Amino acid sequence: MDSKNPKCAVHKTRKLHIGESDQLDKLASASADLWNRICKWCWRTVSRQDHWLSEGAAKQWFAKGNSEFHSQSSQAVVGQFYDAINSWHGNDHKGNPPRNCSKQWNEVCWKKQAIKIRDDGVLRLSCGRGNEPVLIGWPVGEKPVFVEIGWNDGYEVRATYEVETEDRTTGDDVAGIDLGERHLAAIATGDDCFLLNGGELRALRKYQNQTKAKLDSKIDRKERGSNRWKKLVQSKNKQLDHLDNKITDLLHKLSRKLIEMLLERGISTVVIGELKGIRDSVDYGSRMNQRLHQWAHGKFADYLEYKAKEAGMSVEYIDESCTSQTCPKCSTAKKSHKNGRRFSCSNCDYKAHRDAVGAWNIRKKYVSEKTEEQVSSCLPGVMASPSGVRFHPHLQCSSRSRRKTNGPTGPRQPV
Repeated sequence: MDSKNPKCAVHKTRKLHIGESDQLDKLASASADLWNRICKWCWRTVSRQDHWLSEGAAKQWFAKGNSEFHSQSSQAVVGQFYDAINSWHGNDHKGNPPRNCSKQWNEVCWKKQAIKIRDDGVLRLSCGRGNEPVLIGWPVGEKPVFVEIGWNDGYEVRATYEVETEDRTTGDDVAGIDLGERHLAAIATGDDCFLLNGGELRALRKYQNQTKAKLDSKIDRKERGSNRWKKLVQSKNKQLDHLDNKITDLLHKLSRKLIEMLLERGISTVVIGELKGIRDSVDYGSRMNQRLHQWAHGKFADYLEYKAKEAGMSVEYIDESCTSQTCPKCSTAKKSHKNGRRFSCSNCDYKAHRDAVGAWNIRKKYVSEKTEEQVSSCLPGVMASPSGVRFHPHLQCSSRSRRKTNGPTGPRQPV
């Protein structure tokens, strides 16, 4: 393998649906009790001493002496709470902090030290000395580095494991990617530019919103807690969960298709425009704001990143500020006239699709920073209209969201 792209490992997550289990009921309840204690004493320390209890101190206080599960699982609960706290702090205290001290259940997690694979291929999750371990049929040979079991219409195993990458790149070109709401991604390479259409995703989001509004209207007309109310709530959760799975499935297929197209073009480096905080800086009215807040750019970028690394590509993020307002031909950095989806420069009369302009400038910005030279104003491919890529049924593949485990433990048996 070429030294430029050394062999490395990427993390993948496998989901397995295992149904109900009395053993997992007890573990989920114990995990919730530990969360409640951590939450109560953390906020009590803040109110009485005006001091945030550190994560290390919380692990010393709460992660020991829990007889129900492994000490690593106790530390994982502490980590869950502080991840939520740090996310709240990092978002300038917007939204609601984790203050629920009356949880009935919580996810149960195992770290690498508490995970083993038996000779018969069964995943063994330790629950501490004197307790029966959790046993799950594991169809993957690699040992997980992290396992989480949560509730999703029955218990669901989410196991993260490492796989070694295979360098499939055949060139050393750079691709700039500008993520968008109408077009899911605009991609500029050294030779051409193409757009990944987001129409199918928008249609699913629109249908999801309509379904939620329709069912919420029916639920509001029923007496809370009645049998009819419960059936409608159950139907709503089932339908929305199904639509969420379809959206996730579509994002996986489109990201995989995009990586395959980049490999065909000899791309070895993918540069993605950073969109962090974009929802906080725009206000286009209630309808457009709803579309922006449901914009799955973060999830799509994550899928692109791990699929690109799995193929041997390197992935970089770059600040995309002003990339859609700078002419890629004359580098005039000012707001240029936009007419619909077309970009028109007021200085040199350069015209192109405005999403393609953003993608080309992202690529141009990265290459110029790496080489410390200004990229030539010759725009191969971008000068012409970009080609489009739409969703087609042949991209579909079987979903793994409801795959059952195989092995000695069945979905309705204790695991």
